[in-house]
Amino acid sequence: MHLNASFQRRITPLLLSQFFGVFNDNAYKMFVVLAVFGGSVDYFQNSAFLFVLTVAYVLPFLLLGGPAGNLSDKMPKRSILILTKAAEFAVMVLGTVCFVHTGDWGIFPLMAVMFLMTAQSSFFSPAFNGILPETFPEHELSRANGYVGMFTFIAAIIGAGSAPVLWTIFKKDLMVCGELMCLFSVSGFFISLLVLPVPPQKSRKKQSILKSIRAGWKAVTENRGIFISALGDTFFVSIGVAIQTLIIIFAKFTLDSTPMELSALLLAPALGMGIGCYLAGLLSGNKIELGLVPFGGLGIALFLPLAGYFPGSAVPVIERFGLVLHLWALLYLLLAGIAGGLFIVPFRAYFQQRVSPQSRGAALAFSNVLTFGGVLISSAVVFLLIAGAATNVPGLPAWVDALVRHMPSFAPPTLFLAVSLMTLVFLFAIMRLMPDFLVRSFIFLLTHTLYRLKVTGEERIPDHGPALLVSNHASFVDGFMISACTSRRIRFLMHEDYYQIPLLNPFARFAGFIEVPRLNRIKSMSNMIGNVKDALRQGDIVCVFPEGKITRNGIMDEFRGGFKAMLPDDVHVPVIPVRIGMIWGSIFSYYYGRLKLRFPKELPHPVTISFGKPVPHGITAYELRQTISELAADTDMTPRPSERPLHYQIARHAKLTPFRVLACDYGGSETTAFQFYVRSAILSRKIRELIAPDCEYVGVMMPNCTAAAIATVAVMMADKVPAMMNFTASHDAVRSAIDKASITHILTSRKFLSKIKMEPLPEMVFLEDIAAGVTRREKILMTLAAALLPHQEFMNILSPASHRDVMRTAVILFSSGSTGIPKGVMLSHHNFNSDIHSFLKVMNWTDGDSVLGSLPLFHAFGLNTCFWLPLMIGCKVVYVTSPLDSEAVGKAVEKYQLTILLATPTFMQNYMRKCKPEQFKSLRLAIAGAEKLRTDISAKFEYISNGERVLIEGYGCTELSPIVAINIGSSVLDLGKQYGKKGSIGPAMPGICARIVDPVTRKPLPQDTEGLLVIKGPNVMQGYLGEPELTAEAVQDGWYNTGDIARIDGDGYITLCGRLSRFSKIGGEMVPHELVECAINEIIGTDEKVAAVSSIPDPQKGEALIVLYTKLPVSPEKIIEEMRACKITNLWIPKAANFYKIDAIPMLGSGKLDLVALRAEADKIAARVQKNS
Repeated sequence: MHLNASFQRRITPLLLSQFFGVFNDNAYKMFVVLAVFGGSVDYFQNSAFLFVLTVAYVLPFLLLGGPAGNLSDKMPKRSILILTKAAEFAVMVLGTVCFVHTGDWGIFPLMAVMFLMTAQSSFFSPAFNGILPETFPEHELSRANGYVGMFTFIAAIIGAGSAPVLWTIFKKDLMVCGELMCLFSVSGFFISLLVLPVPPQKSRKKQSILKSIRAGWKAVTENRGIFISALGDTFFVSIGVAIQTLIIIFAKFTLDSTPMELSALLLAPALGMGIGCYLAGLLSGNKIELGLVPFGGLGIALFLPLAGYFPGSAVPVIERFGLVLHLWALLYLLLAGIAGGLFIVPFRAYFQQRVSPQSRGAALAFSNVLTFGGVLISSAVVFLLIAGAATNVPGLPAWVDALVRHMPSFAPPTLFLAVSLMTLVFLFAIMRLMPDFLVRSFIFLLTHTLYRLKVTGEERIPDHGPALLVSNHASFVDGFMISACTSRRIRFLMHEDYYQIPLLNPFARFAGFIEVPRLNRIKSMSNMIGNVKDALRQGDIVCVFPEGKITRNGIMDEFRGGFKAMLPDDVHVPVIPVRIGMIWGSIFSYYYGRLKLRFPKELPHPVTISFGKPVPHGITAYELRQTISELAADTDMTPRPSERPLHYQIARHAKLTPFRVLACDYGGSETTAFQFYVRSAILSRKIRELIAPDCEYVGVMMPNCTAAAIATVAVMMADKVPAMMNFTASHDAVRSAIDKASITHILTSRKFLSKIKMEPLPEMVFLEDIAAGVTRREKILMTLAAALLPHQEFMNILSPASHRDVMRTAVILFSSGSTGIPKGVMLSHHNFNSDIHSFLKVMNWTDGDSVLGSLPLFHAFGLNTCFWLPLMIGCKVVYVTSPLDSEAVGKAVEKYQLTILLATPTFMQNYMRKCKPEQFKSLRLAIAGAEKLRTDISAKFEYISNGERVLIEGYGCTELSPIVAINIGSSVLDLGKQYGKKGSIGPAMPGICARIVDPVTRKPLPQDTEGLLVIKGPNVMQGYLGEPELTAEAVQDGWYNTGDIARIDGDGYITLCGRLSRFSKIGGEMVPHELVECAINEIIGTDEKVAAVSSIPDPQKGEALIVLYTKLPVSPEKIIEEMRACKITNLWIPKAANFYKIDAIPMLGSGKLDLVALRAEADKIAARVQKNS
């Protein structure tokens, strides 16, 4: 098929060969019309001549269709194209001779030449249309037909339109006109030699012409869709020829047009057809889009009567040449032509692709017979309907004159209306016979208005034969979205509760849905499975949703394994996983709680559909769910078309809502979006002046405040990367971060350093000094530029290298160091954007939400939720400088009526102890993350909230941007009021895949099996700064090793069992320190963390658990007793002698346990025990 050649190389010679042939056909026909019409002003004679001319044009297709199809199936189609182009040249030479002797020979030789031209076309047409599906696969066929249609009608435009011009320029010298057409024929011949050969198709046995016609009839009628496509082509060409005739009569006798206006009126629909064909190819995408046919038909039905009845007044356009046009008539005919292009391209592409390759030539030839038979009939009908308008025709025999007087006398506008009504009747008929037209038109409308579809992997849907699609279920329109990805009809399963709805049932039956009964109706269920098997045996595509219901919380539910019972044993059926993404949150999902008419938040709403590789038939339901989850992660790796870096999004918000309060400092001032925008821009220019161009990273060491957010954004606007510095880390850790990123400048504040009693470092630059250096003139100029310039242009000037690059590194975060020396984690704009996008969908974010910004920005959780999220979506954030300031947190939430609170469990415990419950009444959501949430903390929060709200646990890590999972309930209606599953961290958010693997082999493990938790998705970091070996160790094949031991159930809910590094192997069993630690702290019942678990060597069992504590309200013996009462296994219970008092539990500034310091304490105890023994 020469698919290795480019599309342009394959299409160009075919287009040009067709172009020159169509040009000659139309130019010659127009020259003959001008020659005859120039000498006649009689209505009847003109109408009769047009009818005779049409007969001469049509007869060869009717007489030679059989031989042409037979020849096309037996000979290489490329050879036929070359031979017919040579024949075209010979006919044009003969036509030129006839032109020269028109005065002596009359018009009949010209008609004979027209007959020969059409005879040549009757052999060219099946070969040309047959070579298209052999040269272009289905995903290119509509596009190819669109180009062919466009070039065909451009050729018709130029041929028909240039004829009157050449007629005038050459002073009616037909010989020169004939020579020009001979030149075009020679060009077409040489270009046809460039057509690429196609692999030979299996040809039919040699047979008679009659048998060839029968074979064509059989090929066309064996499938309803193919037959309707042939009828559609016949109908369109028939009314097209009728319209062309009507336009000529309409122009001459209704509008009294000049030859130039006649040419313009004929050109208008032809030009529209070219545009319409191109648009049809463009709108069809990678498939054959039957949904365009109803829109095209409605356009024809609308604009034709408008052209006939409302042509408008004649308007002088170019007075020098006497060009007068009816502009409204031209416009309506142009629009009717565009509609015609949309109407015909899907028919032809469908016919070419669906008809059997072995009989394609015969089928195309028979289709030509149908088409031109229709043309002959339509021409005769038009002639009969308009002939009666002629009066006093001289020279007619008496019987003809009498016949004419009794003929109907319909004017062209009336016949335009008749064609319009016929088009509507034809549309209704084909939609009744083949529902795909109506269904696909609705799908097309849906996916080009309310939704914007992005499809990947659609080539995995087979062009022919059965397939079982298995998909997640995210909305009420999932079936339409999947159907929009292929031109093949897909049959869906629909539960009887919906199938039996009176308004929905006719449509469901019309579209071929299969009814799914209730589970307790065993016999009906068996019949349904039998129906699915039968459909697959017949070669249909069937789609099932293994969840059995639409998601209520945006997360995939548990998959059921019933899909395997639907596969027939006697037919191989590929099982193709499908993932529908991003549609959660649209008006046809449960995002708003229930379905009702409302204006969409985003128009059009983006939707992604991904088709995976076929899966083995023995796959389990859980494995299939995991496959679709991974497919989602792979799909979301690609940025959305509208996605932009953070600083660009801030610019967009500032222009859309300039006076909206974006950031507040508790106890300080408020900053609007426009103020934030301008201040960041001013600071970015100062950063460019201050820092060398080759210095990529700029440190930011600030507490949570608006100034810190502005400084971070300003660094981005300066085309540099902010490195967030942890001011609670040790001097060595800070110095290590500076050296790792080669940081030469750190933005900070004198006032802040004084408050935390930190000595300035040589790299530090103070924001107070920079602000003092900003002149009034600079402020005014930047404000004017930001206000007057479009945000796109302003950002192009301000941040030329980064304002559109979402894959660029956005920030450097230095890991907490809980497991060793901090590493520089590189996170891109796309990492954060995608993570927040998933978070917003799961959290059912509203325009009225506002967030507390108390978590430190040097920590991933804080940077994501207190900086990136509010600035990305333009919601208000209220900053509190320290998460330890419980009083300020409570007052800030109460004063600003904040709705979202995010904190670590440790910080949340402090807030519950020191703040009044009524201060948190405005909260809609409270989420705890960054460390394990103890059940006693969760219970206390629910208690002080009077059961109205619950504390939801989240999970993530710096390398994952950082949010991975949130323990949300099963319904969006319960958000904030109910958590998902007790002890779980929840399911992975949409677009993120969580998998449990064997820690050694990395092979996936079954559901509910403990193993290593690995994560894949667009939120996975770019890598560790300057440490490719560590990056390769942490991220393998796109999967990030979290180091956590966990299990996943059928619903996708993850339960953590502990850190891989925080396990002890005792008596051959793995014992998690973190779970033992949680159990002990819950038994102790204090607000602060007073106990931590580690291990020391044990000569008998390998390791022994130890408990390090600061104070115990109960004795170790009592704790052990309580642990046994809770039925905790003995291996998890430390000995009373292994409880050791220390001065303080080692903690990091982020609120996490400092594992390095904890290990050091355990090593000291181990050394002491060893010494004593």
